[in-house]
Amino acid sequence: MALKQVQTTCAYCGAGCQIMFTVDTATNKIVNAVPAMGRTNQGTLCLKGHYGWDFINDPQILTKRITSPMIRKGGKGSRLEEVSWDEAIQYVADNLTKIKKKYGPDSIMCTGSARGPGNEANYIMQKFTRACIGTNNVDHCARV
Repeated sequence: MALKQVQTTCAYCGAGCQIMFTVDTATNKIVNAVPAMGRTNQGTLCLKGHYGWDFINDPQILTKRITSPMIRKGGKGSRLEEVSWDEAIQYVADNLTKIKKKYGPDSIMCTGSARGPGNEANYIMQKFTRACIGTNNVDHCARV
């Protein structure tokens, strides 16, 4: 078994801990994770960092991703139908507007994630929630 070391940033929270994966080059699968020296983690990892990487090798969890937006046009129980991005964005905007008019802005909340595309996306999400929706109902997965 040929192994190589790959240093990366842990994806479990926003701390940015450095982690060293041991990868089996024959199967291209991660077989171990150990802490790397990083500014935030100083050569240590939490339990998620040590053991939480195994989902990467699980074929039951990592399935094909949806590549275009989908809407249930027939309501609950109907099949998802592929739609354009413009139609999907309009659908979300129309429904958020209806909810806000009927129940008020505090009936809507948004949740960010450290596993998303980065801090910029989380900033835009919270800015949208506060400035456009008009609520401070913003949460983040790192809180738990």
